[in-house]
This record gives sequence, C-alpha cells and structure tokens, in this order.
Amino acid sequence: MNLYWVTTEDHHEDWFIMAENEQEAARIHEDAEGYNTGDASAEFVLTIPGNLLDPEQEKGWPTNELLKACGGAFLADEYTRVVKFGEKIYSEGMLEDLVRQVDDNCFEALGKGRPNKTKPLPKLEDYS
Repeated sequence: MNLYWVTTEDHHEDWFIMAENEQEAARIHEDAEGYNTGDASAEFVLTIPGNLLDPEQEKGWPTNELLKACGGAFLADEYTRVVKFGEKIYSEGMLEDLVRQVDDNCFEALGKGRPNKTKPLPKLEDYS
C-alpha cells in the first residue's frame, strides 16, 4: 500500500490517500469528495511499511497517527492540517478553513465575536 498526495484544480479538498497506484488514489479522492472523473491527480509520497498497516484499514484517508508513524511531521493540525515529509510540505485543502471564516464573519456581524479565531474575509468592496 502506498501513500499519495491528491489534489484538484480548486485545492478545496487536497489530502493524502492510501491506494495501490496513482490512478486508484485519484479515483478514491474523486468519489469521496464529489469530483468528476479526471479532476484529481495523485503524486506518490511513500510506500507504507507493512508493519504499520492495520489489516482492517481500508484504502482511502490515512489516520493522523499513520501519517506520523510514516515520518510525517504535523506543522499545523488545528483547522487546516500541514504535514511535512522530508523536505516537502503538504497543506490540506482550504475549504474547511473557508467555511470557518464565513461562520466567524456571520458571528461577528451578530456581535458574537469570532469563536473560530479566524481572520476576517475581505469585503467585496476590497476587490474593486
């Protein structure tokens, strides 16, 4: 079993996938995240040592514990996870972070602060 980094053009759901090959990793990601066939691409990261694989573990998303056991160093894991393998840094898709920012903007507009502690999203007029 191998570990792959799978991305899409929008980068909303980029994350690691365990699979036998790149094509399978991309397909698993597309199916799980609702993308069309051909939307995802996979990059080989490493072969997962057999002694780290749980016989019950299915192909798909690895646990954070497995990533750590394979040598991944978590640089961030609160909202958007960032993992370093060797000299390469992988940052999780940003959709979850964007959702939290939108939530915080709504809470702030209601006078309830920013419970998710995100930075405010720019206002539309900031883009003109």
